[in-house]
Amino acid sequence: METGRMNCLAVDDGDASELAFDWYVQNYHRKNDTLIILHIHEVPQLPLMGILSGIYPANKEHHIQIDKSVKAAQAVVEKFKKLCKEKEIEFNEIILDDNFKSPGNMICELANKKLAAVIVLGQRGLGAMSRIVLGSTSDYVIHHSKVPVIVVPPNTASK
Repeated sequence: METGRMNCLAVDDGDASELAFDWYVQNYHRKNDTLIILHIHEVPQLPLMGILSGIYPANKEHHIQIDKSVKAAQAVVEKFKKLCKEKEIEFNEIILDDNFKSPGNMICELANKKLAAVIVLGQRGLGAMSRIVLGSTSDYVIHHSKVPVIVVPPNTASK
């Protein structure tokens, strides 16, 4: 039996990730490939005012926010796991906490560590000004990845 490739799909809860998954399945995936479903979990941070003023928010409230965000991250990955099962795609799931790193940096690091053949991700369709001010995960990955990157633009019809 032929050994397949390890491919990385970076996902979030947006439509762009679903579009990237659909594109991957229809245009790139081979029978023996394994798909890494990667989600970067943005951990809620304590407000800075607590540090500066000496008044810290209740730990209980912060833990509730963290629990909600963890459940949301798990729901994102569950959606793509279900899609993989429906399409009979072998997969691994990985959820990483952002730990003050950029999602783009973490995607590149994980792809290198897992020896991914490719990184596939969706592009949210930010305008030029938003990309300049906010930056773009896909732009970062394109410029820093050591493996090939496929960015699926918004409104891409599967071919």
